[in-house]
Amino acid sequence: MNSEKISPVGTVNFKFSRQAILERSCTLWGSEIQVHSEPALDSLPDVTPPFYSEQLKGAYREALHRTKPGATARKGKILQVDHNPALHKFFRIEQSLLLNDDILKEIVSTSNMLEKYKQQLIISVENPLDALPGPVERRAMIRQLYSLKDRSSIKLAYNNYTLNTKHTDLLIDLSLYDYIKMPFPDSALRLSLNTRSDLLDRLYEHMLELMSSTKVSFIADNVEHADSALLARRLPFDYFQGRYFSPADSL
Repeated sequence: MNSEKISPVGTVNFKFSRQAILERSCTLWGSEIQVHSEPALDSLPDVTPPFYSEQLKGAYREALHRTKPGATARKGKILQVDHNPALHKFFRIEQSLLLNDDILKEIVSTSNMLEKYKQQLIISVENPLDALPGPVERRAMIRQLYSLKDRSSIKLAYNNYTLNTKHTDLLIDLSLYDYIKMPFPDSALRLSLNTRSDLLDRLYEHMLELMSSTKVSFIADNVEHADSALLARRLPFDYFQGRYFSPADSL
């Protein structure tokens, strides 16, 4: 992303949302917290100004705080306590931010606290291909991901896996991840249904193959409409997320 999209004297405002993740039975299974910036940023700027870096770290620390049991958040003039019963707490973050030591320490601390309450922290990793500019950064990220799993009970989710995702697009083998989140249905699948191709059947077989070889669970993400939900249920998704099942709540 071009750094000119952020004014050096401007301010980026951050907001937070939480969305439920349901089992096939429509029972609440988990929830995901996400940080949103205004103006919206597709990815981090090429050159991150110091003021923005500090704002960003503060925003993610606040978002992590909101995943903790009994966390409080101010909504207007009212102080509210988080009574979200979901035991699986997804925290969406761009992968390059995991190289920040302060954020990493906060993630591990949050995971340790959740574990005491028998709750699970899952880092939901955004994987833009241009986030890590070179092999040095890529190797550092691979070490960081393994370090996260070695140092705590944290689990990892791979975001935005699509029918067009190739092995060369992946930073690391999918076996490292515990969950794969697929935007559903993506454009390729919609096109295949319109042309009556066998892509749905091939996707079913591909998902079963990955589940068998990596023990990963699939989450249908961004399910917006009833027809999408019905189609997702024809595939071996374990969990479902999106506006059709539960709109995201502003925190």
